[in-house]
Amino acid sequence: MNRSLKPRARPYRSTLRAEQAGLTRQRVLDAATTLFIERGFAGTTVAATADAAAVSSETIYATFGGKKGLLDAVIEAAINGPEVAIPFEEQSHWETIRQRPTARARLRAYVQFCCTVLARTSAMHRVIRGAADSEPFAVDLRARLLAERLTRNTKYLREFVGDDLRSGVSLRRAAERFCALTSPEMHHLLTVDLGWSVRAHQDWLTAVAEQDLLGSE
Repeated sequence: MNRSLKPRARPYRSTLRAEQAGLTRQRVLDAATTLFIERGFAGTTVAATADAAAVSSETIYATFGGKKGLLDAVIEAAINGPEVAIPFEEQSHWETIRQRPTARARLRAYVQFCCTVLARTSAMHRVIRGAADSEPFAVDLRARLLAERLTRNTKYLREFVGDDLRSGVSLRRAAERFCALTSPEMHHLLTVDLGWSVRAHQDWLTAVAEQDLLGSE
């Protein structure tokens, strides 16, 4: 008895489609990043982004929901950094920090990591601040990013420093202070407005964070 057999789907086809979709997404994010930095949020359009990325506007709307979704996706990609395929909380740098032998060494490594994130996200935070002057969604986005930083700092200061916080400083207050020190606004003030080098900023931040959270050696 003859049976008609449906051809099996070839796994490599779905893998290839996923890779192509990922490359297209990255192309759009790269184009949007450049345009947002050059033109600001108001001066950037979906059509211009689509043209720069060599995709259709419909593709951007389908993937990101429009310009607001693009801005959200761009800042999230900047935060995630080069290990884009790995969830942020599972990336390799966390284990590197954990391996440091003392609370002070772990705090120094955490400051270094935060400076790396600030360097790659600073320009997009400036775009978000500019958009917040006239776009309520950008106000909400800033508030959400701050809340995420506070939550993350609370989690990692508990893990990396814990009981070594200096007397009189609660974990909550330590996380709030660290959020202020590592804020994109502070980073912009020091490295752009005042012209500090990356090294000078990191050295200052390390010294202040150590003294404020741990006290003198």
